Amino acid sequence: MMRKLTGFFERRAKVVVCGIALTASILIGAVDLATSIEMHFLLLYLIPIFIGSWFVSRDVGMYLAIFGSLIWFVADSLSGRVYSSPWIAYWNLLMRTAVFVIFAFTQASLKSKLDEVSSLASRDFLTGLPNGRAFYQLAAEEMKRTGGAPITIACVDVNGIQIVNEKLGYPAGDQMMCMIAHTIRQNVARPDLVGRLAGTTFSILLPKTVSSDANLILEQIHGALKNERRKFAHPLNFYISAVACTKAPGTVAELMQRADNQMSRMKHAKKDFIQIVTSDSPSLLN
Repeated sequence: MMRKLTGFFERRAKVVVCGIALTASILIGAVDLATSIEMHFLLLYLIPIFIGSWFVSRDVGMYLAIFGSLIWFVADSLSGRVYSSPWIAYWNLLMRTAVFVIFAFTQASLKSKLDEVSSLASRDFLTGLPNGRAFYQLAAEEMKRTGGAPITIACVDVNGIQIVNEKLGYPAGDQMMCMIAHTIRQNVARPDLVGRLAGTTFSILLPKTVSSDANLILEQIHGALKNERRKFAHPLNFYISAVACTKAPGTVAELMQRADNQMSRMKHAKKDFIQIVTSDSPSLLN
């Protein structure tokens, strides 16, 4: 239930979410006014504030906190509640506003920290690319968004990093890995769809890309990597295994398994090269 609600708000534009939160505040105030003055709706007033703080921004949450406090004050005043002194109503307004604003601030701060932790958990610490798990999620979302359009996935495996580590030290090997990641990202239209699966293996998703177009892109990447290899004079080989589908398969795993199996055979070669397999079948595992 909570996942569905979270997904609902995350898919909506921020303006729409603000509208929902404002409407909810007004409706809660109306219900508060229509019921007995002995009943309190504190928890319900917090809901629109939470929605604004969590799904929009801290500032929006604070504005909703002030708005909700004013709605409560109006409902309280119109309901006929009488205090021993007029200033008590305004004191209560001030206290409620303070509580609501603090709540909005804490929720927005918590969301920011969670987003930061989530980003760190989904990134490769060395190259800054999405890690294997994050790449699979990004690829699955992209395949769903493109709705069965042609798609190509490629694996780039680097052979020789261990030699660099042994001769020049691990910092030099790390520098090469970062250079490779940067070079791949520079030569694709969607840098956000480049990931580091594990070790010396990188992955590239090329949505809406048929075999012929993918070959041009991968040739460009391969050429750029070889140019960097010449600059540093390091003994590296770059193997690129790709699977191009005229119709996207059911899962990312189907594409990755075919590309990985093909890569295993390619790495027996002494020289690096590119190999693309085209498939017309939506299922590559059968």
